[in-house]
Amino acid sequence: MKIGIVQPDNLIGYENVEHNRKINSEMICSLFDKGATIVVLPECADTQYQMTSKEEVRKFSETLTGPSVSHWIELAMSYRKYIAGGIIERDGDNFYNTAVLVGPDGMIGHYRKMHLFDWEREFLTEGDLGFPNFKIEELDITIGMLICYDLRFPEAVRTHMLNGCDLILVPTTWTSIGKSMLWDEKGYCHANYLAIAHSHSNRIAFACANRAGQEGDVTYLGASIILDSKAKVVAGPAKKEQANTLIGKIDPTESRNKQVGAISNLQFDRRPEYYNTLTSTLKSGVRK
Repeated sequence: MKIGIVQPDNLIGYENVEHNRKINSEMICSLFDKGATIVVLPECADTQYQMTSKEEVRKFSETLTGPSVSHWIELAMSYRKYIAGGIIERDGDNFYNTAVLVGPDGMIGHYRKMHLFDWEREFLTEGDLGFPNFKIEELDITIGMLICYDLRFPEAVRTHMLNGCDLILVPTTWTSIGKSMLWDEKGYCHANYLAIAHSHSNRIAFACANRAGQEGDVTYLGASIILDSKAKVVAGPAKKEQANTLIGKIDPTESRNKQVGAISNLQFDRRPEYYNTLTSTLKSGVRK
């Protein structure tokens, strides 16, 4: 199947949300017209990413039946295809960095970011849904979702792998925050290599949708990427500093083969009886 990526360069400000949604919609339709079965957008796909107050978060937030999700459902139903993208989800008094997956029959499911980054820790609530996988019967594949900073935690990816995930969709915002290098001589950012390493060590396909552009002193790195289950780059990295789309062909069912060589297997060769430290709580240390 073909996977599409929307890499936007969103205009900042609430007054520009409709404009961003329109431009993103045009890119989604273009990818569907080129044969994409699934299109992935970044986190906070139709808005700016940086938020400076709880009031600003509330202003940009929406429920799971809000305008962005409702629009994606309309497009997915019209094309009989699938869309994954990020919103700031409002649920009562809580706000989550959420990725939604929609299809020809409407909402399929959503994932709330487990590992909050930078400003998110101050204004958002940590995810409480774990790492759900979504079986798409029509495509005979199982999809998982992670969001941006989640990729720094190999436990998250491994959980998806052990639960039978064929394809991980990653709405993301890879930023310049805390980076000693933005891109290397090949146009790859560190997160590209991180996704490649996860794909290689788990034998699983990835589609990572980033944004481009600038918000204040924060640079967005672009470099969206699509990987097959053997960590081969089938599309990307996308352009570093401008809006772009990607499309690449993969077979997610190949992620089910965890065999490495004649006798090794990424699932069966694990030694979980020695991994207790991975699930223990730190007894010391200070968050700075």
